Amino acid sequence: MDMTLDDLHYGLEGDFFTSTNLVQAYLKRIEEVNDTVRAITELDPTALDQAKALDAERAAGKIRGPLHGIPILPKNQIATHNLNNTSGSMALVGAKTGRDAAVVKKLRDAGVITLGIANLTQWGNNRNPPKAGNGWSADGGQSVGIFFKNQDPWGSSTGPAIGTALGLAFAGLGTEVEGSITCVAERSNLVGLKPTVGLVSRDLVILSRRLGSIGPITRCVKDAAAILTAIAGKCPNDPATAAIPFETIPEYTKCCTLDELRGARIGVPRNALKGNPPCAELTFAVSQAFEAHVELLRELGATVVSDCRFEGYDEALTSKSIAVVKGTDFKLDLASYLEKLEYNPNNIRNLEDVIRWTQADPREEYPSRGTQAMEKALDGLDNRECGEFKAALENMEWLAHEGGVRGALQKNNLDALVLPTCVSPIIPALGGYPIITVPLGFYPKDTEIKMCPRGDMIERGPNLP
Repeated sequence: MDMTLDDLHYGLEGDFFTSTNLVQAYLKRIEEVNDTVRAITELDPTALDQAKALDAERAAGKIRGPLHGIPILPKNQIATHNLNNTSGSMALVGAKTGRDAAVVKKLRDAGVITLGIANLTQWGNNRNPPKAGNGWSADGGQSVGIFFKNQDPWGSSTGPAIGTALGLAFAGLGTEVEGSITCVAERSNLVGLKPTVGLVSRDLVILSRRLGSIGPITRCVKDAAAILTAIAGKCPNDPATAAIPFETIPEYTKCCTLDELRGARIGVPRNALKGNPPCAELTFAVSQAFEAHVELLRELGATVVSDCRFEGYDEALTSKSIAVVKGTDFKLDLASYLEKLEYNPNNIRNLEDVIRWTQADPREEYPSRGTQAMEKALDGLDNRECGEFKAALENMEWLAHEGGVRGALQKNNLDALVLPTCVSPIIPALGGYPIITVPLGFYPKDTEIKMCPRGDMIERGPNLP
């Protein structure tokens, strides 16, 4: 099932099938493959009931919008009132929020059907990367990529990407701080959009309030735009959304026109293409495909500025300030989420409790998958008001803005920047900038197989995206 939203509209509006038929087809597909790919942690038992109710509304002439009766898979960090929201940990199985996350409520209001909760890299890859393993969680098991046997799917929005690529739902909803939407979309040959931080509410989502964002994983850009229109907007439970400079959310699909690049100025920060930053490898095949597509941007009417740069790029690769901010935010934001639980059967109140549980429960596969990143965060700062945190934040913000994205845009009068996906999230992530990835091609058939750092999955090989 590889239909886009336009395809689904054609079928639903032409009475070729109903939303109930869609859900039945997706559930059948999930039954066929999920034991192998482990994309979905838990199915929503109300999915068919949701579909029938929305079919009845359609029959009565009530259409909520373009996503009416369309099934989507949220990541297992985004709370739904009737399902487990565990971030992949057995510690939170059975815990209840008592209500949907604001973004889920927006989707339901738009007529979206939630099929279930999708698997992820446990704790959003905050447990012990990369040794904890991409796409693995104690709650969901080991998810695998779909283009090669035992393919590393990357992380952490793994399940939404695999589910979308295999046609287990129309689209997925992921979260990202640094690459968790964009990089997994790349590995599944999909479009992944991380919106500007603060454009989509993080209410009741296990995610950094400073750097994290929620966004769609889809087959095409237009579908991502449709979902963004539905989920964006101000929310009283997420103060960052108060900065949204408009009251009415734009219809982002109107930007999806074939002539949109005419007159645009797009920069290539060449210094980000030199060397191999942590957790990224810019191979010859990727570089070759990237440069070919830069030429395509020119053919489509854009002016490409090839000599721009991130002034703080080298410092960003070695800065300790970034780890201070990220670790502190993870510890404090996790405790803030746990405080909001309506039911907390294992009495997990903070990061220390999570570490204790992880090291004691054999299902968490400790010490093999470790807890080093969480332990480092626990040993870090306890508040955001101390001088050390403020200094680290100031340095990180310079690296993100003047030394990063804003500086490159303003100095060269640019509309956007373009980079290969594997290196694109590094600088924008520090300042909450939006990122979108689109499919670029596939590795050649003679590509040598490379194993992931953990040594149990294939990171690169023939015909991988």
